Amino acid sequence: MTPAATATGENADVALGEAAANARPRARSWTVPLGRAVFVALVLAVWQYADGRLIPDFIISSPANVAGKLASLIASGKIWPDVTISFEELLFGYTSGALAGIVIGILLGLSPYAAAVFEPVIGAVNGIPKVALAPLFLIWLGIGIMSKVGIASMSVFFVVFYHTYLGMTLVPRNLIDVMRLMNASQWTIVRRVIVPSITAPIMAGLKAGVPFAMIGVVVGEFVASDSGVGFYIRRSTEQYDSAGVFAGIIVLVVIILAAGALLNAIERRALRWRSA
Repeated sequence: MTPAATATGENADVALGEAAANARPRARSWTVPLGRAVFVALVLAVWQYADGRLIPDFIISSPANVAGKLASLIASGKIWPDVTISFEELLFGYTSGALAGIVIGILLGLSPYAAAVFEPVIGAVNGIPKVALAPLFLIWLGIGIMSKVGIASMSVFFVVFYHTYLGMTLVPRNLIDVMRLMNASQWTIVRRVIVPSITAPIMAGLKAGVPFAMIGVVVGEFVASDSGVGFYIRRSTEQYDSAGVFAGIIVLVVIILAAGALLNAIERRALRWRSA
């Protein structure tokens, strides 16, 4: 066999290998959603069968009853005032806690002395169960919306703070020193070095903080409230209405997923520089 024929054969093998490698992800692209759908359908089928046969209805209800309950709540409009209240508490609590976490994380990252003084204190406060602090917020801020905002803000603060502080510790100091030797301004260093280094950790903290903020809202509504999705779930529990409990949980999941989708869109826009 001539060298040219050998080279041609090797090129063909390489091309076939690349085609097979590219085909595998495409083949898996539809099997993953299919597998998820099959798993969810199986869980729902087992749940529907177990209701009333293996487990009493008032304990687990059934997918059909939960869907009917959720549809009636949406159609009647009874759930919308509770959704509005919980969404406002989540929005204000999440925003205030996230901003505080970012600012304090950056400040402590810029000052090693401040980090040595305050980081252990923040860690000690973070170790206190948030449920134990919920009654204090109710005493300080009352039974209204502000107490839930305070609990949600505290819950998300620690998540965002530690992600931001970690990002600040990963900023390449040698690159900052080089830019200072080149007489770069402080604003240029912040824009070109610090911000790109901490954007990804901050976005990770923001996304991780959404469920924690919702937990804070629901805990506050469980402890003392007269409105909100958490209050609706608590009232349904007291009435042994398991279908209502699951319907309320689904509403909470939808709110969290919507907030997560919004943050994913913001993250893609904020991290466009990576693809560039």
